[in-house]
Amino acid sequence: MALKRTATAQDTSANSTVEYENLAEGEHEGRLVYIADLGLQSVEYKGEKKPDTQQIALGIEIVGNSVLIDGQEKPRFLWTKPINIYYTLTERGKEYEYYKIFNPTCQEGEVADWDAVLGTPCNVIIKHNTSNGRTYDNIASLSAIPAKYHDGVAPARITDMAVGDADDDNNPAQKAMFGIPRATHARRLDPRRLNPPKVATAKAPDSAVDFDDAIPF
Repeated sequence: MALKRTATAQDTSANSTVEYENLAEGEHEGRLVYIADLGLQSVEYKGEKKPDTQQIALGIEIVGNSVLIDGQEKPRFLWTKPINIYYTLTERGKEYEYYKIFNPTCQEGEVADWDAVLGTPCNVIIKHNTSNGRTYDNIASLSAIPAKYHDGVAPARITDMAVGDADDDNNPAQKAMFGIPRATHARRLDPRRLNPPKVATAKAPDSAVDFDDAIPF
């Protein structure tokens, strides 16, 4: 479906037991498997309030790596940090930068077709950070793999690849969220609250038809 525009470990429920080894810092091969829609977010930059902006996060399977969840082996994947998106690709946001990794011929002003690039491989740079005595793997950056080398990258084992919908909890991309994307999605703004529906008021019928009002756009 097209993207609608307007536990710190890979997871699961809070009761799941997750076992994994940290990835080595440095370069790994991955494939794009999920795009989570994080909804409309309140944005500040250097203490200055900016216009509310829709955000997404990319889910990247680290091919050839696994994690144990409740004793079952699952493909290992990580999320990027949230990125701002706009109606079309623009240098103002990170979407253009990221989308070019998977579609290098895209142009500024186009609408990103994330469905079309699901499964595309990329290089992933992993960096560690430590918190409360635990070490976590983070995606520091992504870069393109030339098309002629795509077939040399192992296939993704995640088969329910999807572009998310912030309001659809059953969407595979939304269900797969964990860590920062899940927390960001949880604090999304409600567009219905920001833009309440207009209440129609009764209008006396005119003696003549107003054709301007009849045009449905």
